Amino acid sequence: MSGLGQFDAGYNSAQDRILLRITNTAGAEYRLWLTRRFCFSMLGDFKVKVSACRLPAEEGESVLDSASAVPASAGFSTVMQADIQQELVASQQDFGQAFRPGEQFPLGEQGDLVERVDLTPNGKGEGTHALSFQSVQGQALTIAVTPELLNSIFEVIERVTQQADWGLETTAVSMAKSATLQ
Repeated sequence: MSGLGQFDAGYNSAQDRILLRITNTAGAEYRLWLTRRFCFSMLGDFKVKVSACRLPAEEGESVLDSASAVPASAGFSTVMQADIQQELVASQQDFGQAFRPGEQFPLGEQGDLVERVDLTPNGKGEGTHALSFQSVQGQALTIAVTPELLNSIFEVIERVTQQADWGLETTAVSMAKSATLQ
């Protein structure tokens, strides 16, 4: 995929799903459908698991280096720090920009239903992670994300799940204290 252009998410009440749209600088638009169950997993367990990757490079590296020796309370601390970082990133974003649709649709104009998401730390170079969405149809979309972009993606999806009124709890404060970084 060429360089990232924009991403947008909106709730479709007829489908009871979220449509995540990602454009690149080459004019392609990737459409991904996210179910309530998928969002629950992504904004819960997955978000906790990748918390160290949501921190600025210098903070995240020290957590990743010591992850095998991190007690449960320190894991919770990492989640809290990452959520604070997400709020900081969100406060600096302009979420009111108009979305510019793509011209080509590599996954089809209808989009693909996502069943899994993965993150490979430093998978696209130092400080840039590889975020991969795997569809039910076997298609995969992998994009390079910085901690800031990863936090922005979580923020956008969280805002739309709130608009959908799905009742998902997505912050570290609402998670059990036994959540640890793995």
